[in-house]
Amino acid sequence: MKHQEHPVKTVWIVNHYAHHRERDGRATRHQHLAAGLPDSGWHAVVIAAGTDHPTGRAHLRGVRLRERWAGDDHEFCWLRGVDHRGHGIRRTLRRLADIGLFTALLLVPGMLRGLPHPDVVVGGSFHPLAAWAASVLARRHHVPFVFEPRDLWPESAVALTRMSERHPVVRVLRLIERTTIARAVHVVSPLDGVGRYYADRGQPRPFTWVPNGVDPDEPTQPGPQPRRPNQDQDQDQDQAPFTVAYIGSMGTANALETVIDGFAAAHRRNPTDGPQLTLRMVGDGPDRDALRQRVSRLPAGARVIWDGRVSQDEARDIGRSAGCLVVAVHDLPLYRHGVSLNKQYEYMLTGRPLLVASPVVLAPVAAARCGVHVAPDAPDALADGILALARMPEHERAAMGARGREHVLREHDYRALARRYGAALDAAWSAGRSRA
Repeated sequence: MKHQEHPVKTVWIVNHYAHHRERDGRATRHQHLAAGLPDSGWHAVVIAAGTDHPTGRAHLRGVRLRERWAGDDHEFCWLRGVDHRGHGIRRTLRRLADIGLFTALLLVPGMLRGLPHPDVVVGGSFHPLAAWAASVLARRHHVPFVFEPRDLWPESAVALTRMSERHPVVRVLRLIERTTIARAVHVVSPLDGVGRYYADRGQPRPFTWVPNGVDPDEPTQPGPQPRRPNQDQDQDQDQAPFTVAYIGSMGTANALETVIDGFAAAHRRNPTDGPQLTLRMVGDGPDRDALRQRVSRLPAGARVIWDGRVSQDEARDIGRSAGCLVVAVHDLPLYRHGVSLNKQYEYMLTGRPLLVASPVVLAPVAAARCGVHVAPDAPDALADGILALARMPEHERAAMGARGREHVLREHDYRALARRYGAALDAAWSAGRSRA
């Protein structure tokens, strides 16, 4: 092994949509954490689906049901998924089939044969069935189970679809939630309020907050460096173009209608001698076509650029060239339990200021003083934020971005977060031994 010749313990991390740089062109939370866990005495095997999120593209072809990748310090095992590219009800049904197939394959006897025997199993709840299936695997192998909720279910279903608590789907999801938590000896999550959430529901568990972060070893460059203001620079400020960039998934939870309508309002209110405004939409997702249709009806539509899905390196180049990067979430009670978006840390890494429309303050942005917070689901408030940043001298924006980059590199280094994650695994393993 790269960091340690004889890792003492093995952890299986079940996460349906875990990304891998060699396969997907980008690495996210669980590959970074897995790569850092050997320093804490853990060898990680990430078990994910053979479909990419959010595109829905299936990677496994032919009759293969799984594919395995082994690196120096961690492993990936992909189980066959259902390609759910497309739109509308067909995409929804195929995505549900992808969830069902991944869950079923996890539980097929012998499907994970050949993987190192786990000492702990972690189940992540991008959707709740994956976490529940991971709890079954833990019981099957007689090892402790750690629950890692990224989204809260059925709270997400209630908030985003307006289902009532009496809806049959919500009742099933609530049962799955209670069962999964009951089997967990420890909870880890990027949402800082999750421990309180389960305690309030009568199922307290030891809890470790492990936020998302960044990998400082990846090739990145900061945005423009702060410069000392001068008269010429201030005179040119009003004429300089200003680009608002959104980089990420385009789905219901991303509140992109507010981003588009807020940009349209800013464009309408922008004086003729003000900076030329552009909105750059980078990414893909189920709402992309509907959003493009919405933009086509707006006078500001000609000032919106659609890049589609790009590689992680291209996305960072786009971010570094933007005037600011925008992140928005809906005004939902769900978010009082915490918000930890991968994009906020990636945005901060670019060295550019953030414009945040959220019902709660994003703690890293506030701590670094690297952005502007405005009310959620309020296009006029978002427009105020766009115009305030666009009219701000570039040296001030560059200073904001530099503070954000310095903060995220100092406080959200995945190597340090992996040690925190490893400590939670140690606690779970010890708890399991005490129960034996």
